[in-house]
Amino acid sequence: MSSAKSMFQSYYNEKYRPQFHFTAEKNWLNDPNGLVYHDGIYHMFYQYNPKGSTWGYMSWGHATSTDLVHWKHLPMALECELDSDGNVLEMFFSGSAVVDVNNTSGLAIPIGKDEKGAVILSKPMVAIYTSVYPIARTMSNSQIIREGQQAQSIAFSHDNGLTWTKYEGNPVIPSPPVEYADQYNQFRDPFVFWHTPSSRWILVASLAIKQILLIYSSDNLKNWTMESQFGPCNARFGEWECPSLFPLYVDDDTAAEKWVMLLGINPGGVIVGSGTQSFIGSFDGKTFVADQSDTYDPTKVPFGSTVFQDFESTSSTYEDLGWTATGDFSGTGPRKASTVNAGSAKGYLGNGVLTTHIDGHSGTGTIASPKFTISANYINFLVAGGYYPYNPDTAGTPEDNQVSINLVIDGKVMHSQTGTNADNLVWRSWNVAPWIGQDAHLIVIDVNAGPFAYLYIDEIVFSNSPKDEANWNDFGPDYYAAATYNGLPTSERVAIGWMNNWAYANKIPTSTWRSAMSIPRKLSLKTINNKVRIVQQPVLSVSKLYSSTLYTHEFLVFKNGDIKVDVPGPYNARMKLALEFTRGTGTKFGVILCSDTTNTHGTVIGYDFLRQNVFVNRLKSGNISFVDSEPNPFPGCFVAPMPTQRTDVIRLSIFLDWSSVEVFAGHGEIAITSQIFPLNDSAEVKLFSEDGSTKSVSMSITGIDSAWKEIKAQSLRETLDQNQK
Repeated sequence: MSSAKSMFQSYYNEKYRPQFHFTAEKNWLNDPNGLVYHDGIYHMFYQYNPKGSTWGYMSWGHATSTDLVHWKHLPMALECELDSDGNVLEMFFSGSAVVDVNNTSGLAIPIGKDEKGAVILSKPMVAIYTSVYPIARTMSNSQIIREGQQAQSIAFSHDNGLTWTKYEGNPVIPSPPVEYADQYNQFRDPFVFWHTPSSRWILVASLAIKQILLIYSSDNLKNWTMESQFGPCNARFGEWECPSLFPLYVDDDTAAEKWVMLLGINPGGVIVGSGTQSFIGSFDGKTFVADQSDTYDPTKVPFGSTVFQDFESTSSTYEDLGWTATGDFSGTGPRKASTVNAGSAKGYLGNGVLTTHIDGHSGTGTIASPKFTISANYINFLVAGGYYPYNPDTAGTPEDNQVSINLVIDGKVMHSQTGTNADNLVWRSWNVAPWIGQDAHLIVIDVNAGPFAYLYIDEIVFSNSPKDEANWNDFGPDYYAAATYNGLPTSERVAIGWMNNWAYANKIPTSTWRSAMSIPRKLSLKTINNKVRIVQQPVLSVSKLYSSTLYTHEFLVFKNGDIKVDVPGPYNARMKLALEFTRGTGTKFGVILCSDTTNTHGTVIGYDFLRQNVFVNRLKSGNISFVDSEPNPFPGCFVAPMPTQRTDVIRLSIFLDWSSVEVFAGHGEIAITSQIFPLNDSAEVKLFSEDGSTKSVSMSITGIDSAWKEIKAQSLRETLDQNQK
């Protein structure tokens, strides 16, 4: 009995184990796969390693739910196949699932007869996935497979996904088109859906390193015809993976339908490592066309821009250009990008760049611009290099390791940007409207001679509009491979993302399990500031887990400083916070979660009135040093632009679980997802207003119960039964 109780107490209660996010019972989990709703059941398959808690032996796990909140674990659906010597023959990468209600595939079987004696056929569930073959082989159907080949295959189930049979004709799409024949080992992640207007199945798959999506059609899920391709476009460095294509209504108007292409990119996300971007456009059954207003050309600066510095004078020193350099950069100047660091820089404009990579090594010192008067709303520039962010707590101390470009006004850093752990230059924009008319200067600070500790900067321009790089679905570091549900109406499109980042996924400090899924999110399209935006909010069924309201208060004026809010355990580790407020005299307002008494540790979430952004700062969020290599991609402050007027009411909805925060702002057009790993003594909640007061503050905190209570109880009952036997 005592051993059973001990097991009950530890089951789903390991350190950092999420309590209202989905996790596998044990071992490694990544991309959500095969999301399909059928007969009142939400099925979620997922990438799973049955042999350990890091990536490998990729298989499909399986869980079901009736509400997207409480999940039932089921046996593996598709398990990595090994030969008699333990060598991997086939792994099952990401894909999707459908229910073939009309038996277009011919895979249905008789399951009985109706009252008139007519045969009743099953409605087979069909999974479409990427088969990965590490070893060259000849299949039983005589198809020749190359070493490392990635191909698209199908499997089917007649018992609602409990057991599966691989189709004997696999793979059904062995290789990409002939013009991409060399991409046979980078061809993956099929998303399939039924397109009613053309009465055909549509499949979207990725040529990952080409940043191209291929669109196919089929009458039967077995024989496929390529129709078109999409990409590269917008954020285009790294690998494109896990596409989804689906319709949504604009502003709930069923006569105003647009199509959305959702896809992951890694590396090359908005911060470092993994990210998720989207395109809004049209689809005619063959071709997806992104709206012109939804695409961005990285080779063009914003209309009406004024070039401050393009670094094309590669024969000049920084001093010749009016800049000031110190340390290793003294007496140097812009370099030809094609010659710096073996020509690894990509995405620059013209020929020259500012770089802190000097003569084959990472130099240290500063490179400062001349002073200028801010006269436009935005400063835009191209940046690449190692991820060593500015940290105000260590800047200028022996612990400082930043490699960044900063905007300085009156001696204070107002904006900062580091690299994204890539040599591909990407656009970044700073909102500087609050400081128009003030003097400022830019300074590149590189105090780090470690690995990848250098920066590229190019094409600094001033403009009244930001230079967008992509339409990011989440501005945090931990939302990737988002998949959407088949089988739901257009007005009920639901997405789930993998809540991790390939930059550190295998190293997060958890055990027996590793990685979680995001909160399921309902997607819609809403016109905001004359632009159609994707809006996402947690599905309403999450409210089933809400306990009592733990705290509610209104402040006509919240004065400068912070106050502690008492939240009892265990709800100090899992809660929903709703914040509404307007600007007063202060510059920032928000909440500190998982804080200690001295504010040495904590995750800071809020709104920056000056820079016009929502932010999540995990520079001090507990364990941030579990990555033992440099640069460490985990610490950081993550921002999402959300311009507001001075009298606008700002709304933040924050979901805290033991090891994550998900922030939804405005109407849901902004989302920031971030893992955190608080220290044991960091459990306080604090409200704060910085540099002045904040007006009309309304806050409520609601506890969230564990979604795994019933699973724990069932586990205990089963253990007791076994002990009695």
